[in-house]
Amino acid sequence: MVTLFFVSAVLLLILGVPIAVTVGAASILYIMVSGMPPMIIIQKLFAGINVTALMAIPFFVLAGDLMNSGGLAKRLVRLANAFVGDKTGGLAIVTIIGCMFFAAISGSGVATAAAMGGIMIPAMIDKGYDRTFASSVVASASPIGVIIPPSISFIIYGVLTGTSIADLYWAGIPAGVIMGLVLIAVSVYISKKEGYRGTDVKADSREKIEALKDAIWALGTPVILIGGVFGGIFTPTESAVVAVFYALFVGLFIYRDMGLSDIAKIFLKSGKTATKIMFIIANASLFAYVLTYEQIPKMVVNGFLAVSDSPVVILLMINILLLFAGTFMETGAILIIMVPLLLPVINQIGMDLVHFGIIITVNTAIGMLTPPFGVCLFTSASVADISIEKISRKVFFFLAAMIIALMIITYVPQSILFML
Repeated sequence: MVTLFFVSAVLLLILGVPIAVTVGAASILYIMVSGMPPMIIIQKLFAGINVTALMAIPFFVLAGDLMNSGGLAKRLVRLANAFVGDKTGGLAIVTIIGCMFFAAISGSGVATAAAMGGIMIPAMIDKGYDRTFASSVVASASPIGVIIPPSISFIIYGVLTGTSIADLYWAGIPAGVIMGLVLIAVSVYISKKEGYRGTDVKADSREKIEALKDAIWALGTPVILIGGVFGGIFTPTESAVVAVFYALFVGLFIYRDMGLSDIAKIFLKSGKTATKIMFIIANASLFAYVLTYEQIPKMVVNGFLAVSDSPVVILLMINILLLFAGTFMETGAILIIMVPLLLPVINQIGMDLVHFGIIITVNTAIGMLTPPFGVCLFTSASVADISIEKISRKVFFFLAAMIIALMIITYVPQSILFML
């Protein structure tokens, strides 16, 4: 039965069936053939998404779309440009910092890639930056959207493991900063080598103050969202609802970059995105049930411990496994499938669950950059109107830097846990 389960999943993947449909169909086939009550299928699909904390996902998706349309992203870019835009590779640095700011608003890597790519890729090209380099910067920095809180991935992981989402938020901030710093270092190195300059005129104090004043409402978003959760004012789910109302208020009445006529279109777009995410979670939950029923997590634990009982070696193997999974699986699917599989291993070696939550989230972020299914890679290539082949060759150095950051986060836990 287990063989049928995995063979059917592999065949569906080879045929090009989407991951979400593949894991669901393979699980349904297993349940039907094994003689289990068919009602289990409906129960597990529904139970997978019938979790209060998951209500935050559609609201964060909607908040990100509203903030993008409401002009918050471009004001964050203007602020970053005023302070570092004149440096060597200044616009690349601005892009990365802008992605970090927007990550603290949207909680989504794809939303960050779409918002920042639309603004910064044309700006960099106009300043003489190579089109593939410009798009690779956006593709590499936008996955920070799932690392810096509020993060949809943290919510899913917290629900799966019972880990405090607030603690994941605390650890996610330094993790995102580490990732941003290594990407900035690579950008500056390449910019010096290629001769990419910053803006021609350095912003004076007055211009910096004006940019700060203009962006103050945009900067208020992460303060309200993250500060509200840390301060115990509202839960992560409630913070997502607050984010929607704040984005509507700022976009309609403060910046006025969004009109009432735009709202229906934004809601429809966000609804489609949220539906895709919840569909993946539902099917992956059914997949995880089958894995648990067949005691496959126990086999995985025994397999890892048979190779080595050293936490250093086990963590290296886990990272390799997750990086490989990230090349062909969507973030939500990786979390739903891999967390139940690997959690017994993590408990066996006595690892902090918050630390592991950051490790697996960073791995999924890197997966957003790696072909053939890197969603941020595809989004950036689409915005820049270049082929995946061209951008894939340019992201190598950024990918290497992200893996270095992953190793720091994995083997120097206090680099991210010092705020707990």
